[in-house]
Amino acid sequence: MNHLFVLLALSPLVFGGSDTGLTPEPQTRSAAPIEGTWRSDTNNYWTRKDGERWVSMQLERDDSRYGFGVPEAELPALADRRAEGTVHFTLRRDAGAFEFEGQLAGGRGSGRFRFTPSSDYLAGMAKLGYPNLSDEDVWRFAVHDVSREFVQGLQREGVRNLEASDLIKMRIHGVDGAYVASYRSAGYQLGVDELVKTRIHGATPAFAQEVKKEGLGQPSVDDLVKMRIHGVTPEFVRDMRALGYKDLDIDTLVKLRIHGVTPEYIKAMNERGYKGSSLDDFVRMRIHGVTPEFMKAVADLGYRNLSIENYVKMRIHGVTPEYIKEINGLGYKDLDVDDLVKMRIHGVTPDYIRQMRDVGYGNVKVERLVQFRIHGVDPDLVKDLKAHGFTNLSEEDLVDFSIHGRRWLRKAG
Repeated sequence: MNHLFVLLALSPLVFGGSDTGLTPEPQTRSAAPIEGTWRSDTNNYWTRKDGERWVSMQLERDDSRYGFGVPEAELPALADRRAEGTVHFTLRRDAGAFEFEGQLAGGRGSGRFRFTPSSDYLAGMAKLGYPNLSDEDVWRFAVHDVSREFVQGLQREGVRNLEASDLIKMRIHGVDGAYVASYRSAGYQLGVDELVKTRIHGATPAFAQEVKKEGLGQPSVDDLVKMRIHGVTPEFVRDMRALGYKDLDIDTLVKLRIHGVTPEYIKAMNERGYKGSSLDDFVRMRIHGVTPEFMKAVADLGYRNLSIENYVKMRIHGVTPEYIKEINGLGYKDLDVDDLVKMRIHGVTPDYIRQMRDVGYGNVKVERLVQFRIHGVDPDLVKDLKAHGFTNLSEEDLVDFSIHGRRWLRKAG
């Protein structure tokens, strides 16, 4: 087996700047080293926008697990799926150094680690306003790479007096001093939670500026987040305007995206003859599944140029192309949409029609079939009546008997 030795140094992000002027006495205590186990897996990775792959690392200590990613380029030994054998490497953070040793097999690694906090880091963080960091704080800052430069970058932008948990949240989600500065230049003064929320959902300062350029004013953070969640992009706004829908507010744009009223959908509807329909009509149609494909399918069966209301009714009540085809095949052709809807509402299915034919009631008109279903006339009733000597009853007799004679039939049975 090959012996691998890798010395790795991960540098924290640098935003520039100098000491903020806070000058308490440097922290001189030494935080205790921490030991535990580690695992890595090159099959568990993700790729950032710049194409850089990040490898997943798992640390475990005191029955607690911590996961974080490291750029694959920084871990050539762990990134190599062919690597086999003993490995020893160092991961340097501003808060301290992780010493790893263990074994690699098939690109997966495991072993033990020892984290040694940096006394310089403790003193430097004290100068930045964090004089009483616990051992646990230092550990978490090391895992998530909360460096002094990161804190200084935030403090230069006036983001001060943060809790340790806030620093970690901001570091995990990439909210640094430059990000804060960009949002301020866009006219926003945001708190920690708002900054993190915008980062999580991709509502970046650049996105906020693009939205403003589209004439949508100064959207709130919640508006920006909603737009990103539901895909209201500047391109979407421009495409809607090109179709004649101008001066749309953010809530309307979000509603359109939620329900799938896209420019492509509107264009397809325009081609089918519904140009100029209101956006509310398009939303209703999308909610109930009135697609161009559905329109074409029913048009091929003779139902052309229907009103939007009729299309919506058909979809609500399950009048599908398949249903129409089956009904047509049973001799019920050229029915009005209202008749088809009534039949579906009351359960006049192709199976029901066939079953009634099997017991001697074929070619029953639509209105009578609906009446049958409303009053519970079914094949079982007909069979029971015949078993008691009632044969050749008229359709009207069946309805009357179902309404008034079932109690007698039960007693006779």
